[in-house]
Amino acid sequence: MEMKLKEWMNEIGGAFAVTWLIFGVTLTTAGNTGMGLAGIMGVVGMTVAWMAFKGADILPAVTWLKHMSNKDNLSDGDAWANTGITLVMQIIGGVVAYVLMGQMYGDDIFGYADAVTASAAAGVDFWGTTAWSFDLGATLGLIAAGAVLGQVMAVDSRWAMPVAIVMISFVDWDSAARMASVLMNEAGDTVNVALPWLLNGVFLGAGALLGSIINENIPAGEEE
Repeated sequence: MEMKLKEWMNEIGGAFAVTWLIFGVTLTTAGNTGMGLAGIMGVVGMTVAWMAFKGADILPAVTWLKHMSNKDNLSDGDAWANTGITLVMQIIGGVVAYVLMGQMYGDDIFGYADAVTASAAAGVDFWGTTAWSFDLGATLGLIAAGAVLGQVMAVDSRWAMPVAIVMISFVDWDSAARMASVLMNEAGDTVNVALPWLLNGVFLGAGALLGSIINENIPAGEEE
């Protein structure tokens, strides 16, 4: 397998940037670090990140979309290995961001343990403490979203994908940042976060693959 060090470093840089600027620390900090992946600022933030780190996927969901929308990748061992390394690089980028933010903000960070405590007090489940379980409706929704996003990605527009990401909010876009957060906090909830990070991406990629197969088999209009 070809060593793609420049691409992998780019992936770390992109994941670092979105973890710092967009996702913040775990959920947020007392000082509201992280703009959040919603609204026009989320669109602008992702657009700037993709412009600055050109060629990087940054988000695990995008990595799965790219990998599985190409049928040739499914039987290519090198493609699978590169996808796996890309996903790991995204987590490393998130870890680096958390380490640096931890050094900067110290005890002021509203971190993982704080979020768990606050969620419990409010009587709501926190994403890191909720065990993953198969949900047919959610799975079909991810497959449908993958089919749509696969077509959006094919347009190769600077703005189309960030807009689609913000609009389709139920996709677990921040899964790499969540994995980094759990690993850095030694929370013991790694499995709860790792399964959605992996399986939701696969379901989304399956939708992109299905969309690409359907698109290939739609008869082209006859030229006049």
